[in-house]
This record gives sequence, C-alpha cells and structure tokens, in this order.
Amino acid sequence: MLKKKRRIGISIDMTPMVDVAFLLLIFFMCTTQFKPPEKDKIALPESNSEAKAPESDIIVLSVTKTPSIRLIYREEKQQEIPPEAVKTDLAQWLKAARSANPSARMIVKMDKEAPYGIMADMMGALQDAKAPRFNVQTDLATSGGLFKKAPAPGTP
Repeated sequence: MLKKKRRIGISIDMTPMVDVAFLLLIFFMCTTQFKPPEKDKIALPESNSEAKAPESDIIVLSVTKTPSIRLIYREEKQQEIPPEAVKTDLAQWLKAARSANPSARMIVKMDKEAPYGIMADMMGALQDAKAPRFNVQTDLATSGGLFKKAPAPGTP
C-alpha cells in the first residue's frame, strides 16, 4: 500500500514587508512640505463669495490693523513698507514685483479693522504701477452673518 506524502505548509515571512511600509511612511513624513504659518495675524472681512484664490503666481499685499504693510512675491521675497511710505514707495515695489513675475495676480489681504486711508493710498499706488485689477481676500460668511437675505415683502 502506498503512503500518502505529507504536504509541507508554506509560510511567508511578513517582517520585511512591515519594515518597508514603515520606511515609506517615514520617507513621506520627512519629505512633505507644509504651508508655513503666516507672519502677520490678519482678521479678514466676511463675504458671501465662494471664489477661490490661486495658490501660485500671486503677489500678496497684506495689511495688519496696526497698520503695517508687507509685499510678498515669488514666495520667498518680502518687503516691509511703512504706512507713511505707501504713497511714495509702494508703486516702485509693485513694479519690481510685477517685473519679476508679469503673469502674477494681485491679492490684497487687509485686516477688517485697518484704517481705510491705507487702502485708498494702496489703490493709487496700484494704478501708478499699472495694476488696477486686484482681488481682495475675504473669509466666507457664516449663515448668521451680516449678509443675510431679507425676506420677500409680505412673507412672515
């Protein structure tokens, strides 16, 4: 009578696969670049617009409530401009920023408690720099915000 041969079980060692998974996890954690925190704390005004601002090719003019003006372009170049020099120097800095990247879009981030006179001076400097079109960055208004639609007349 013939004896049946015992089948030999095959086992796969999973230890190297776990090691490779952890090495990949560590690699991606170390190489991921996060958006750096903003230097200026700006409380943006609210609006109902849901338009998204571009994330690249932008020139940002940020104004804090103190007020201080910071011009950021090419993501690494920054220029601090004192409020009293906005009328005289901002147009020159904007021309330099636009010559570094002519296709960049202009974004103004202005604190809602900043004085309006700074914005008026900035708009004059933007016109002098041949950049009359710009976007104003805002936060999306909540449902209980200032911009609620009024009910139609005659409805409760």
